Amino acid sequence: MNRMRQRRGFFIPMAAFLAALILASPLVSLAGPLAWEVVPEEEKVPLSTGVRYSSYRLTAPDYDQKVQILTVDLADRFTVLETALSHDNLAFDQERPSAMATRLAREGKGAVAATNGDFYSTQAPYLPIGLQIRGGELLISPQGFPAIGVTAEKEIILGTPRLEARVTFSRQVTLEGQGVAEFVYSHPINHINRPRGMDMLVLYTPAFASTTQTNDYGTEIILKDVDLPIKAGATYSGTVAAKIENRGNNFIHLYGVVLSGHGKAREFLNMLNPGDRINFTIRFTDPRWHEVTEAIGGREIILRDGQIALPENSRDPLITARHPRTAVGVTKDGRLEIFVVDGRQPGYSDGMTLYELAEFMLDRGIVAALNLDGGGSSVLAGRRVGEEGLTVLNRPAGGGERPVTNGLVLFSTAPKGELSYLYLSPYKVKVYKGSQVEFSLKAQDNYYNPAPVPDDVAWEVEEGIGRFISPGRFQAEEPGRSEVKARVRGIEAVAEVKVVDEIVRLVISPAVAFLEPGSRQQLKVRAFDAEGEEILVNPSLYSWSISAELGEIDPETGELLVTGAVQNGVVKVRLGDREAVAEINPTLSVRLEGPAQVGQEVTLVVTHRGMPVEGASVYQVEPAVPTGRVTASALYFRTGPGTENRASALLPRGYSLEVLAKLENGWLKVRLPDGRIGYVAGQYVAVQEGSRLLGQTDAQGKTVFTACVAGRYVFAIQKQGYIAASLVQEFIAP
Repeated sequence: MNRMRQRRGFFIPMAAFLAALILASPLVSLAGPLAWEVVPEEEKVPLSTGVRYSSYRLTAPDYDQKVQILTVDLADRFTVLETALSHDNLAFDQERPSAMATRLAREGKGAVAATNGDFYSTQAPYLPIGLQIRGGELLISPQGFPAIGVTAEKEIILGTPRLEARVTFSRQVTLEGQGVAEFVYSHPINHINRPRGMDMLVLYTPAFASTTQTNDYGTEIILKDVDLPIKAGATYSGTVAAKIENRGNNFIHLYGVVLSGHGKAREFLNMLNPGDRINFTIRFTDPRWHEVTEAIGGREIILRDGQIALPENSRDPLITARHPRTAVGVTKDGRLEIFVVDGRQPGYSDGMTLYELAEFMLDRGIVAALNLDGGGSSVLAGRRVGEEGLTVLNRPAGGGERPVTNGLVLFSTAPKGELSYLYLSPYKVKVYKGSQVEFSLKAQDNYYNPAPVPDDVAWEVEEGIGRFISPGRFQAEEPGRSEVKARVRGIEAVAEVKVVDEIVRLVISPAVAFLEPGSRQQLKVRAFDAEGEEILVNPSLYSWSISAELGEIDPETGELLVTGAVQNGVVKVRLGDREAVAEINPTLSVRLEGPAQVGQEVTLVVTHRGMPVEGASVYQVEPAVPTGRVTASALYFRTGPGTENRASALLPRGYSLEVLAKLENGWLKVRLPDGRIGYVAGQYVAVQEGSRLLGQTDAQGKTVFTACVAGRYVFAIQKQGYIAASLVQEFIAP
């Protein structure tokens, strides 16, 4: 696929710096317009008849961003959008979105893609902060946050729904001299499937959990004969099966519901008795939400009516800082687009502010958008072309797909069709002369379902640059550029191949490793050209050499076997005139900057081959125990911790002693060099702590230290992958 380049400039409002940021992410303050370059990596790749996948890189000075997008045609008759719930239970546990989609798939309903959904509580029971509707069932009520919903007619609604629900029951009362009168009692339902608070009436359905998970300070009414599931815009009836007072966490029957009340709501429920019939009405203040069959909540409306809906000068770091993001947007023609933004990975993807995401979405024609949960939850899983299962397509910030509370999932109900499309992977490759490329061939039917690849595939390549030595295995022979083709039954897939005989740079990893005798380390090598693009090279073409005392290396695979002692050595790999070096068991160096005098701050500098080492742990090893130095002109050494105790010695300024304990009254229990144990006033003693971690070195390889007591100091420096270093230094009194 040819790369297309676009350029767009936009203005980001100045974001205020905050003293403390949640999510431990830096704020972004842009003083002027940021022009980024949009580079498509993959564009409009069909995952099903109604779902297309695209990925882009957004680059600008000091800005590098990966964005992946699903474009969904809800009008497609085979495309099904659903909201998923972890393990089909609100308060049970969390689940990965790809697992939700796989669990909900069945014959004739194949999982196409999945992403994370709403923000959720960080403590059990991990409930979403907003509304969720699935299959028309109201799973959990809104609580002031926005949501996006889809009706049975594929109309998309984005807004802030508000619940308006009420319980009523009537009772006939015989009045003296007036016959029988009917009284109607009513009370609002505050929430559905949320924790019960003070003076609240909450309705619990089987979607919540097996029990209500409430405390004992309320009354719970068990209702039976309720026509489930609960949907908005309807009135339900039920019979009181039991009334339970002063005992919470009651069982929710699969075919019933529980009304749980506290305070005034409890008083209302206490009027009910087993056998009573009651009604409850569930509705939204905006009746459009009654038609919604699938809905999920979010935190901010990003766009509304084609305009940015975010506050102009927000001080909220979840808006103004760059984070991984998941968002859902709607185009003017009714398409749905799901955006997943990678972040918190310097050198790969920084993340986006919501202002930046809003501008990018506007640029794509989005007119309304909702911000879903982000950070480590942001994930996009999809079925790759020609594959059945789901694969995580982005790079989550936490290193993998995180279990969450709910998600958005896409399915295809298209039937199996005829073989119609072939895809080669890699579709574009640079390969070093003498190397081999294994091409993978995937297939789809006319509905873009995965299809089996026939056995009778014909592989072709123009003469001159190489040849196929077996089906799909290409041997590069001479420099040049050509097309590789796979053809079967009139269907063709094409890939671009360039054979080169020169490289510009080799990269070996790990470049630094600490290895014990007998251990093995697989060294990997990557080759690059002048454009920074990777060149495929067979491992057997590399030339290896190692320090003789280290051990042995397999020239075919680059696996190192360490047979010698723990010592410094190097492994070198060459291809042509290029070389890369890995250092095995590298040795740290440490030096002192500043005068080694008591009371003056000095700097310990840690380096490796003259270069600063960041993140090295610096320990004070000696003195091993706390030591004190007398700072007064003279100090009494007493038999107890106070001036009322007898003085047995007078210690001069600079006198050294061992600190055994620090007392609450500020006195010190000490031991003199002659072994005597006593007490001195702590305000007149400079105390040097015993063995401890001083800290980790900064980007310049530095950490600071102040000696309080004259004498011999020993420092140890450690960092994973390096041989530890030490420094012995005598500190003198000024």
